[in-house]
Amino acid sequence: MKRSPLSGFTLIELLVVIAIIAVLMAVLMPALGRAREQAREVVCRQNLRQYGIAVTMYLGDNNQRFPYAPTCLVANAEPVPGYPRYCRWHDPTWPADGPLWRYIPSNSVNLCPTFKGYSKTYGDKHPGHDPKIPVIPFFGYSMNGLLGTNQVDQDKGARSLAQVTRMHSEVFLFAEENMWERSGDKSVLNDNALIPNGRDWFGTFHRTSGGKLNSGTVNAVFVDGHAQSVRSALKEDPTDNSEKEFGRFEKYGWPHKFPPVAP
Repeated sequence: MKRSPLSGFTLIELLVVIAIIAVLMAVLMPALGRAREQAREVVCRQNLRQYGIAVTMYLGDNNQRFPYAPTCLVANAEPVPGYPRYCRWHDPTWPADGPLWRYIPSNSVNLCPTFKGYSKTYGDKHPGHDPKIPVIPFFGYSMNGLLGTNQVDQDKGARSLAQVTRMHSEVFLFAEENMWERSGDKSVLNDNALIPNGRDWFGTFHRTSGGKLNSGTVNAVFVDGHAQSVRSALKEDPTDNSEKEFGRFEKYGWPHKFPPVAP
C-alpha cells in the first residue's frame, strides 16, 4: 500500500536525516574553522604590509632613521607617575602618541583578529599587570628591537636604514609577539619592542595543530616591505638551538651581514 503524499516522515527516516546532518557537520566544521583562520591571517598580513608602508613613509621624513622601537607607537609608557608601563598596549584610556602612530592609516590596522581573541584569555599574563586596568588592546604588533638603536644589551643594532647591511628581505621590521609563557620566554607581549636576542620571540598562535598552542606560526613584515608567515625558533626544549640564529637569536632579527661578535 502506498503512503499518502501528505503523510509525515517516520521516526527512522528522521533519525537517518539527523545522522547525515551530524556527519556533514563533523566533516565541515573543521574545514570552516580553518577557512576562518586563513581569512584572519590574510587580514593580519595586510595589516603588517600597512606597517611596512608606514615605516617607509617615516624613514622618508626622518633622514632614513628608524623610530626607537619601545616608543614608536607609544611615546610615554608611563603617562602618569606610577603607571604600570606594561599595561600600556591594552589601555586605550591614554591615546597613542608615538612618532610612527600618525603614519598608520587606520586604527583597525593595529590588531590581528586572532591576537584580539587570544588577548581576552592571555592578555593579563604579562609582567606587572594591574588587574584594575581592563584588557582592551588597541595595538598588537611589535617592532624589531634591534632597529632604531645603535645598541641593545651587548648587540649592536641599526639606527638607520643604511646600517642594515643584511638583505632587507631577511630582516623583520614588525611581527606578532607571543601571548603566553613558554620555556625560555617568560616576558610575553608587554611593549612595542620585540628584542630578538634571546629576550623576546615570535608568537605561535596561527595554524596551531592538535590543540598545541606552541606549534603554530605568526606573521611578520620585513624591511623590504614584504609580509610572510614565520615560525619561532624557540622550541619546547629550551636547549634546542637548532633554528636559532647564532645559537641564541630569533630568526630574521639580526640586521647585519656579518654575525655578532661572540660575548
